[in-house]
Amino acid sequence: MTVDELIRLLADYPPDLRVVVNGYEYGYDDLSPKQMSQVKIALNTGKHRWEGTHGETDGPTGCVEVVDALVLRRRSS
Repeated sequence: MTVDELIRLLADYPPDLRVVVNGYEYGYDDLSPKQMSQVKIALNTGKHRWEGTHGETDGPTGCVEVVDALVLRRRSS
């Protein structure tokens, strides 16, 4: 998903609707601007079902494609 696609999707919701992220195990937490950041990710590097599809770029990336991405974190880092 791109930022443009996200903006178009969000336009269908009321502007005063609360935005939350899922809690670590249960419930929901508010999303704050501190949880949003731009990072570089390595595409399609996840090998196991418990990993995300894309990975960190802090190790060798080999022949994988690295792109910029907007990440919304569960907690501020």
